Amino acid sequence: MPAHPAKLRPGKAKFNAGLTADAPTQTPGTTPLQRRKKKIPNKADAGDLTSNLIRELSTYPYLDCLICFSSIHPQQPTWSCSPLIPMLEDDTAHKPQYCWTTFHLTCIREWAEKNYKEVKAAWEAREEFSKDGEWRCPGCQGRRNKLIKGYLCFCGSTRSPRSHLATPHSCGNACSRPRISCSHPCPLLCHPGPCPPCKVIMDVPCECIRQQIVSVRCGEHTHVSCGQTCSKMLGCGKHHCQQVCHSGDCPPCERRDVIDCWCGKERKEVKCGEGDVWFESLGCDDRSNERMQQPRKGFGCQSVCGKAFDCGDHTCMKSCHPPASDARPGHCPISPDRITTCPCGKQSIATFSSPQTGDFPPRTHCTDPIPTCTSICLKPHSDCEHLCQAKCHTSAVCPPCSIDVVRPCRCGNTTTTLKCGDLRTLDQESGLVKEQEILCKHLCTALRACGKHQCRRICCPLASVVKGKMKAFASPLDADPNGLHECDLVCGKMLSCGNHPCQERDHKGPCQPCLRSSFEELICFCGRTVLEPPIPCGTKIYCGHPCSLPSPPCGHPKTPHTCHFPDSSCPPCVHLTGKPCACGKKILPNIRCSLDSEKVSCGLVCGKLLPCGGHKCDRKCHGGECGACTSMCGKARKLCLPDIHPCTNLCHAPTSCDEDEPCQTRIELTCECGRIRQAAVCGRCRSNPAGLAKGQTLKCTTDCALKKRNARLADALGITPGGSGRLAEVTYNDELVAFAKANSKFLRLVEDALAEFVQSNRTKQSLPAMPPDKRGFVSKLAGLYRLDSQMVDQEPHRSVQIIRRVDTRIPTPLLSTLIVNKSTSNTNLGKLVTLRGGFVPTNGRTNNSVEPSSSPANAFTGVKRGWTSVVAPTPTINSRSTTPNTVSSNRTGSPAPSRPSGAAELPHTIRPQNDSPPENIPDSWEDDI
Repeated sequence: MPAHPAKLRPGKAKFNAGLTADAPTQTPGTTPLQRRKKKIPNKADAGDLTSNLIRELSTYPYLDCLICFSSIHPQQPTWSCSPLIPMLEDDTAHKPQYCWTTFHLTCIREWAEKNYKEVKAAWEAREEFSKDGEWRCPGCQGRRNKLIKGYLCFCGSTRSPRSHLATPHSCGNACSRPRISCSHPCPLLCHPGPCPPCKVIMDVPCECIRQQIVSVRCGEHTHVSCGQTCSKMLGCGKHHCQQVCHSGDCPPCERRDVIDCWCGKERKEVKCGEGDVWFESLGCDDRSNERMQQPRKGFGCQSVCGKAFDCGDHTCMKSCHPPASDARPGHCPISPDRITTCPCGKQSIATFSSPQTGDFPPRTHCTDPIPTCTSICLKPHSDCEHLCQAKCHTSAVCPPCSIDVVRPCRCGNTTTTLKCGDLRTLDQESGLVKEQEILCKHLCTALRACGKHQCRRICCPLASVVKGKMKAFASPLDADPNGLHECDLVCGKMLSCGNHPCQERDHKGPCQPCLRSSFEELICFCGRTVLEPPIPCGTKIYCGHPCSLPSPPCGHPKTPHTCHFPDSSCPPCVHLTGKPCACGKKILPNIRCSLDSEKVSCGLVCGKLLPCGGHKCDRKCHGGECGACTSMCGKARKLCLPDIHPCTNLCHAPTSCDEDEPCQTRIELTCECGRIRQAAVCGRCRSNPAGLAKGQTLKCTTDCALKKRNARLADALGITPGGSGRLAEVTYNDELVAFAKANSKFLRLVEDALAEFVQSNRTKQSLPAMPPDKRGFVSKLAGLYRLDSQMVDQEPHRSVQIIRRVDTRIPTPLLSTLIVNKSTSNTNLGKLVTLRGGFVPTNGRTNNSVEPSSSPANAFTGVKRGWTSVVAPTPTINSRSTTPNTVSSNRTGSPAPSRPSGAAELPHTIRPQNDSPPENIPDSWEDDI
């Protein structure tokens, strides 16, 4: 049992050593050090944003930065989203709302500068260099176009404020931020968050005639009322407002009143206070200065006055107007005392008091005609800037302007010259004179806003704009404010939902998403996944559960995949198995189970007998029917027997061959001596059974006689007839022999190339590039073959070109054979290389190399050969160093490298001097031998 508290020792009692019922239990797995490291929870929410921000910035755990998610310590510079950097207003009806979020100064500056540069670069890419960049606050997404310049306190009055005050990042002075609602200062010290509402009490008078004082709080609704009748004079000027004291204007008077027109001919009922006030002169006289003493409301009835002037012959032609106060008739405006000049004013009219001073005789009465002179009127037209060009006239309105003007058409492609008066017409609706549009017959071929259809409007006003002036406008809407190039056709494209077409006007770019929605649940086929409404049109449900459909009929396990509707099939079986090929000859292993047997091919020829019965299918293993026979018939034509000429028509079994067409088999016709050979078509058919006789001979020509003469001459001179044209033995000078001994590989390659050229039908050939000394050797050696030679190309690609002559032949003996004969005549049995070489003296050329270390086997086969090694400058010969390498190359038997591009190709040469098999000539002189 626990000891009584009175019996405990003083130390235990001081430290509360006794057990209590509400002592917290220690959580398993935690240590006292871990408990001390836990963050101290913040106090309860104070209720306003300013108090919460002060507490979170000054007490641990501190507020976190929304960019780096690290705590904001009091010593770290910060920036808060406040009106110090105002936001850009997207809509004038809604004022921007600041979030007052605090960030690290380094984080928010890097964030703002990066976004500012990206937006600025985007504007510059669109060639809009006048627009600045923007950046958004990470907290409220408010847009700003000014960057953060430095570390300021919350009210913005102090740079780099001290952080040891009660409120971090505050200057400690009175808040200097201006209020939006009033001019009273904020009573708090520099603080984060918005300023509290103003609590100043103000005395505001009501707006009725009594002006009673009402006390209200600053910032609240200042439109106060004393609660009595307003009694303000209404707009009619006769009655007073009967509503309770209110703010703003009083409503219009609701009573009705009857007013007269100005001339007194008509009356009508209107709302009290409605009507016009006459401010012009009274009466019919134009020169009257009388004004209305007591203005009254009235209206014009639009009828002609019709009152007679004092002359009694003319009446007033003005529209409805107030009469004069004394009701006297007006003075006639065309009386002789009023009209003293002609209508244009250039010549005067005499009066009875001074008859000699005028240009025209005096008028006795207003009915006398007004004289006109012969001068031009020159009065300014009321509807244009020109002067009247008609002669002096009595009409009050000048005739239409007759000056020629040049005006462009509406599209600007053509100009038209016409009278200025014909250019203007009277608008019936507004009653104003407007300049009419000039239209041409040009059809606008510019594309509409959709980018697909042409405008096709006659004389389109946007034709000149589209041709090259669009860059002057910030957007296409500025260039086409009236929407003349808007496409009036319906887009009709299928929306992204796949169910509905686009009903908007044809447009550029992708269509807007479908706005239709379904308010029914979308349930998966398996029933385990349900989407709640509303569901946008075209939504496809995705179920992450395994597919519940049965396994494939092949018996293999189903491929794991997610659930789907039965209208879409499961993935094909991927297991490997043996399947028969399409032709049924083989069973191929490791074939995908889902692959159709008709798509499995063994690669062999089908070989099935075709329906014709005479040919077999030559297609590779395939599925389905072999199809109709497409081979050539091939049967021997009966008319061509005993010669076997096949039928060249397509297989036509079982019908017999149609021999109405001539036989197209080509036969050879020769002359008597056999030199001329000519191919001809057999041509036998039912209409020409004979065709061309096989034994038919051609007529010999003079060339045949020349050939016979040459044969007799060669027989007499002892020349062996043949393609090689070998004559007597040639003599090689010492310089050629010495160079050939030092370059045996190069010699063999040149002799093979020259021999191959002599036996071919070519007239000229360019050899690969080589150094100057070897070009000289090839040129001299080609002369012994009776070949012409010349140098082509420039260094370092300069080479020798050999040209065939009439007497070209292969010399006897070859230079290589001559060197071998000389070397074998001086046989030295003491040299091991001679024993290995196995030289056999012979009159013709052998396959042995001049160098002792070479053998016939490695002369051209089994060893890498390159032109770079045989045409390079002649190195110093060292038998000790070359012999092992040559023997090693013979034993390795590595294949020759591929021929480089650009090297001359030398085919295999057949040696005419011995019965040995032909040697392999390298594909390129770049290959090393």
